[in-house]
Amino acid sequence: MANNYRPEAIDPPMVVNSEPRTPNFKRVMTCSKWMGLLLVLISLAACVDSVQIKERAMAHMRLGDSMLKEGRSTQALAELIKANDLDPDNPLIRNVLGVAYLEKGMLPPAIDQFQRALALDPEYVEVHNNLGAALLQEGKVNEAIKEFNQALKNPLYPTPHFVLNNLGQAYFQLKDYEKAKQNYQKAVQIFPGYSLAYHGLGLTLMATAQWDEAAEALKKAIEHAPKFAEAHFDLGEVLLELHQGSLARLAFKEVVRLVPEGPLGKKAQQRLKELK
Repeated sequence: MANNYRPEAIDPPMVVNSEPRTPNFKRVMTCSKWMGLLLVLISLAACVDSVQIKERAMAHMRLGDSMLKEGRSTQALAELIKANDLDPDNPLIRNVLGVAYLEKGMLPPAIDQFQRALALDPEYVEVHNNLGAALLQEGKVNEAIKEFNQALKNPLYPTPHFVLNNLGQAYFQLKDYEKAKQNYQKAVQIFPGYSLAYHGLGLTLMATAQWDEAAEALKKAIEHAPKFAEAHFDLGEVLLELHQGSLARLAFKEVVRLVPEGPLGKKAQQRLKELK
């Protein structure tokens, strides 16, 4: 029997993709192009959405700020909370929100918002002043002074007389009347029509029994703010010390006219009874 075994006739095993194939670069590039375009479109949509959210936040902030200036602090607070929820990384919104809390006498949340605003923007000078004002109201006088001085370090701050007036108040609370006097005087030098600083100066001079100078400062406060009832009352007190009873009566009568039902008006009425 013939041996018909022929090894060369055995089919070799099939090898799938045993040889490298040249990729279809045109197809790959087309897919890559579409994927890139899709990513760009997604990114643009996200950016547009982010811008719209920030614009909505600013609209709520502007409305809240307007309400705050009108004395509608509760409505303002609601708008500003909405603004902050939409854009929590905006230091401008956090500052105005802090002012709203401050207006309502809510000191801890006001301080928190001012501190968060400064964490976002350490160079936000106005916030240093606002934080100082909140700390001063909370009785943290030395901490407040640090914030006021930080605000004054910026020579471009447009309203340093506000900060100087606050510093005057802080030193007055510490009974450092000389420093209080210096800061009030600097405030009125910068802004001669600043009635609050004249009033603070008057109170400081009263505390050191400088009656004539106190009277002049309080008259300046009234000159620039004729309806400033507290300044009228304090002037009346100074005039009594100067033994000018008839002029003191006129000052107390003006207080009664301006705030007849308020605590100060009632106090002025008592003074008038005592002068009869």
